[in-house]
Amino acid sequence: MFGMGFFEILVVLVVAIIFLGPEKFPQAVVDVVKFFRAVKKTLNDAKDTLDKEINIEEIKKETLEYQKLFENKVESLKGVKIEELEDAKVTAENEIKSIQDLMQDYQKSLETNTIPNHLNEEVSNEEALNKEVSSDESPKEVQLATDNNTKEHDKEKENV
Repeated sequence: MFGMGFFEILVVLVVAIIFLGPEKFPQAVVDVVKFFRAVKKTLNDAKDTLDKEINIEEIKKETLEYQKLFENKVESLKGVKIEELEDAKVTAENEIKSIQDLMQDYQKSLETNTIPNHLNEEVSNEEALNKEVSSDESPKEVQLATDNNTKEHDKEKENV
């Protein structure tokens, strides 16, 4: 304790007993113990306060970083024009409408057990391909017929 061995502590106690006397010595020991407890409590409180202050500083730093990030994002959004946003909105609405139309077509086809129009064209093209493949034509002729059907299909899509 405090860099003192047993012998040094014994010498201090003997000197304290001689100096204070046997009547005051027990009270002096109690006072010394209370003093060391108070010092220990004060040091622990100071340590806790310091830890809280350090934590508060870290939180302040993080807050400033987030504030800068937020300000940068706001600055980047200032460059976006309202017209661009409106155009994007119209485009998105058109896409949603086309998807809803497709969903309605599928729903109707499920209810009536029919193939939707845009799928019906693909089925007829596949049937034509199957007929061509099953014929006695050479592979080169089949490829030419397939290319022609593909071109016709592309033209139909462009017209739609």
